[in-house]
Amino acid sequence: MSENTTTSLIVVLEGDDIESSGQIIAFDYNASLATVRGLVAEKLAISAAIPLDDIFLRNASGNLLEGIDDIRRQQVVHVSLRHQITDVIPGPRKLPFVGSVRELLPNISKGWMRMFDAYGPLVNINFVGVELYGTNDPAIAELFVKESEYFTKKIGFGLDEIKHFGGQGLFTTDSDDDDWKLAHKLLMPAFSPRAIKAYLHEMGAITMETIKTLEQYSPDEPVEILDWTTRLTFETIGRTGFGYDFGLLGSKDAQPHPFIDAMAYCLAHAVTRTKQMQFVKRLPLEQHKKFNRSIKLMNDIVDQVIKERKESPEASDMNKDLLGFMLNARDEHNLGLTDENIRYQVVTFLIAGHDTTANTLAWTLYEMARNPEVETKMLQEIANAGITHTDIPTYEQISELKYMHKVLKETLRKYPPVRALGKYCKKDCILPGGYRLKAGSNATVQVYAMHHNPKVYPDPENYDPERFNPEEEQKRSRFSWLPFSTGPRSCIGMAFALQEAKVVLAMMLHRFKFFYNGPEIDFDPNLPTTKPNDFFVRILPRTDFPQPTTEPTSATKAPASSASKADVPSPDGMVQHIVSQTTNVELPSVTFLFGTQTGTAQDYASQLASQARAFGFEQVKLCEMDQWDVLKTGKYESKKTGPQDLVVIVTATYNGLPPDSAERFDKFITTKVNETGHEKLLHKLKYAVFGVGNKNWRTYQAFPRKVSNSFEEFGAEQLFLSGEGNADKDIDADFNEWCAHFWITALSQYGLSVPENQSMVPSASASVEKEPVKVKFIGTNNESKWKEAQANKNGEYNAQVLVNKELQQPGSGRSTRHIELDISSLTPLSEEGKLYEAGDHLEVMPENDPKTVQAVALNFGWVLDSVFEIDIESTKDASPRSLAAAIQGPCTVRNALTYYADLSSPPSRTMLSIFAEQLSKLSPETATIFRQLIMPDSADYPVFIEKNRTLLELQKNYPQVNQLELGQFLSAVGVMQPRRYSIASSSLSYPTRAHLTIGVVHDVLKDNREFYGLASSYLARTPSTGIRAGLKSSKSTFSLPADPSVPIIMIAAGTGLSPFRGFLQERAYQKKEGGKNVGQGVLFFGCRRSDQDFIYADELNGYVDTGVLSSLHVAFSRQNEPVKYVQHQLLANAMEVWTLLNSSDNDQPPASVYVCGAGVMSRDVRRAFCNMAKSFGGAITDQEAEEFIQKLLDEGRYFEDVWG
Repeated sequence: MSENTTTSLIVVLEGDDIESSGQIIAFDYNASLATVRGLVAEKLAISAAIPLDDIFLRNASGNLLEGIDDIRRQQVVHVSLRHQITDVIPGPRKLPFVGSVRELLPNISKGWMRMFDAYGPLVNINFVGVELYGTNDPAIAELFVKESEYFTKKIGFGLDEIKHFGGQGLFTTDSDDDDWKLAHKLLMPAFSPRAIKAYLHEMGAITMETIKTLEQYSPDEPVEILDWTTRLTFETIGRTGFGYDFGLLGSKDAQPHPFIDAMAYCLAHAVTRTKQMQFVKRLPLEQHKKFNRSIKLMNDIVDQVIKERKESPEASDMNKDLLGFMLNARDEHNLGLTDENIRYQVVTFLIAGHDTTANTLAWTLYEMARNPEVETKMLQEIANAGITHTDIPTYEQISELKYMHKVLKETLRKYPPVRALGKYCKKDCILPGGYRLKAGSNATVQVYAMHHNPKVYPDPENYDPERFNPEEEQKRSRFSWLPFSTGPRSCIGMAFALQEAKVVLAMMLHRFKFFYNGPEIDFDPNLPTTKPNDFFVRILPRTDFPQPTTEPTSATKAPASSASKADVPSPDGMVQHIVSQTTNVELPSVTFLFGTQTGTAQDYASQLASQARAFGFEQVKLCEMDQWDVLKTGKYESKKTGPQDLVVIVTATYNGLPPDSAERFDKFITTKVNETGHEKLLHKLKYAVFGVGNKNWRTYQAFPRKVSNSFEEFGAEQLFLSGEGNADKDIDADFNEWCAHFWITALSQYGLSVPENQSMVPSASASVEKEPVKVKFIGTNNESKWKEAQANKNGEYNAQVLVNKELQQPGSGRSTRHIELDISSLTPLSEEGKLYEAGDHLEVMPENDPKTVQAVALNFGWVLDSVFEIDIESTKDASPRSLAAAIQGPCTVRNALTYYADLSSPPSRTMLSIFAEQLSKLSPETATIFRQLIMPDSADYPVFIEKNRTLLELQKNYPQVNQLELGQFLSAVGVMQPRRYSIASSSLSYPTRAHLTIGVVHDVLKDNREFYGLASSYLARTPSTGIRAGLKSSKSTFSLPADPSVPIIMIAAGTGLSPFRGFLQERAYQKKEGGKNVGQGVLFFGCRRSDQDFIYADELNGYVDTGVLSSLHVAFSRQNEPVKYVQHQLLANAMEVWTLLNSSDNDQPPASVYVCGAGVMSRDVRRAFCNMAKSFGGAITDQEAEEFIQKLLDEGRYFEDVWG
């Protein structure tokens, strides 16, 4: 069969009409049976939760088609499942008018549990005339709760009563409603992690106020604690969100606010109304009149709050609180929320923002009283974090409450505040079990029933926070715990609620013991949220609070002069010489800030901080750039006496943008530089910057230089010249050289002399001198840890390889793979649930080749299947980039080498120092050579690494080192980093799939040594199986114009074609399916030969035929043609490019340029554009030509995605 053959056929569910229900699928000659089954599932709306092996394909006679050739011969394929497809979903009997209500009463949530026990994981009931389809199975819940082409949220059964007072708030509005889309988009930043931290102080202050009021109760006085958790949480959302004090905490006799009474009545009556016939709701009864009066009262109060704020001097202060944000936030179209919508949002936040947390706090205190061992662990953790009721805790202290986090998750499992989630089926689909759910059906995830499903949570009535250990959570579907729902419709305030709960519990448990020894508490099923019924406690002073067993988070660190040898990063004599001088010298406070993407910048900043402590600096702080104190206060206060503060910044950059941990920092300096008087913002502050980057990128050092220039403009004083580390070469040497000169300058500046005979460059041998990482091997009798270790694979397999085929023709001598993946399980990049946009990246976690893993292990004498665990305390000095810092929990040696260890990179200097130590006994002369190599300023190191490019080569060349402690290895070897690939498809054409175009790296050196790329060779050898992956957005750096009529000029070589394949699919879809006016597309593509590596040639020519591509210009570098490279094709077609780029036609906007490929190619392309600018009068000099390109960049019309 020809490689260009495509098979098209009709697929139809068995028993369905072919004409009305048949769907066409098409697949190429290389397709497998699994590929066809995947296409069938996609076309016939068969749930992704149904295994592909459970999909059976038959011919018209009913015979099973077991081979791909059998399928190709069919015109129609009939599809069945392992479970017979049925439209009948089981459930209880349905009576006239009332339906199945009697089967569920008196407690509807527990009634659903009885239904699932009787009928299985999917049940159909009729609730007073409304058909509902409920589940307690995470596999079905996953389908229901995801916003997709099949399911969405529509306000219907139950919530339609809440909507009477929730209006167009986030909770009571359909997903496809423009009000919801705008509000969700605008309000997300107000609940970002950085925003949540800002609320912590007010949360602590309100908790302190509540504690003082609770102190008014005598120890023998019964207190309904839910009343007080409700008051506390209501005040918290009122004050932090809207600057409104409800006056609920003044004394124990404080009266409830009318708003709370009205809200409580509305919520309770809404549940009653869901059980009433429609005509009853229209009767002029007092209960309905009171319902309407209560709604009016709430609306009037909120309207008054909004009115007062709008008339106040703070009306335009967007950052004051949540209300200020809602009044002032605008989207990219300058759209904001109306006053009416703000009212709905305020009511929603007041209700949802307090009720969830109030209930959770009360239930947690109930379980503390019943499970003293849990309370004991909580108290110890609070003590170790240094939290008391007299001081507001810091964010760092709250972050230490890891066990409390598990406690809260277990409380929310056992007592989910909202017991059911309602969804709407938009399109027929087939669910696990073969059940067909029709479009228009009301679906519900019975969260309470799922959280108490013994198949999901064994012994569900037992309260056990250890269920939420990472190892246990990995065993369950992430959709098995849904107290806050998930995805775009998840609770926007989840992080707010959890932080508030931790603050309240930590401070209150330090002050009080909440005593309860009464009967078992249940919830009132007639209330919309899960509240403890008649839960009265006695509040006793805490007398059993433990002493910390570790140094509290808030404690002051010991003076650096008493640091152990492990803290000393450089030779003892030199350090002691410097430290001996510090008694007579006042040293400044020094802050080391890092902005990191892969851990390198953090590692360097951590080294600098350790060095500073060793040299005698007592006030040393290390934190992310986004955590710098100046960002919180908005200004820097210079010292009136003594040395001024010193800030040292180590930061990476990606495509010229800040790393994730420096985005807030970047926004701060960008905003401040445009403010009047910014010249004195950092007056007198001293600073230094070291940038991490790769010289192959045009944007090399862009962000570090921006930081340095901004600090200078803000009036700060540069202590030492900026350093630049190039990851394409020996970046550690770059850093260590800069580090040495930095310390010589810094120490001299503060009056400390450096001994002339001592090197300031820290040697890698210092790592060997430190206390080694401790490793404990686990015996085979510990079955649970062995099981955990075998499952420890550095992430979950969340993407499935469906197609993996060769793109290059025979004889090319190289390999380029076309890979198609099912990515439906990945987290969408879009709030609307769309997985990705054309131009986005897929980040893949590679795996080492099993042969390499085995060889490394055997050479060091390790047993691959043995299980070890790292002593966390022993890793405090480990590099953040090392395996020791990355591997958590039990792990096998095989898994550590396969999924974590970077075995393809050159051996680190630390590894060479370990070899030197081993060789000192066996071959002293060789050991001496190694010790000279590991000095960062060694000129022989690059030559040595060229001969020993990998750890395996080092082992082969120095077989004397045949034993190595695993702990030393874990400290010396880095953790492998994910590889990022441009997605070669459009989600419009492939909503749940991503295509990759992978150039398989295979280097053959002059001495015939061969080296394969880690990720590309892994993907090339990966059959139809799972990989670990994640989506990464390129929206701000490499995405199509929002207006499809804008022409695009695409320039690529080799696999740089990847994103443009996605662009072309997108535009083809927009043109054909969307009927849109699509702008011209011009593609310049470079490869070697037309008969070898002109990948996707037929596709590209097809796009020319359909008009999606107006021009296709291909350069073949190995065919003896004058036009060899893409830059030559650009110049040969310069008039076409220049006309598109500078269009004056009102009907056609000017084009945008996209360049994707190697860094050398991108620079050549840039020069071609500069030549064009000078040739067509756009510039006269080279400088003006560069300015022309910069103008395109500034206008967002010139984009590059390049690599080394």
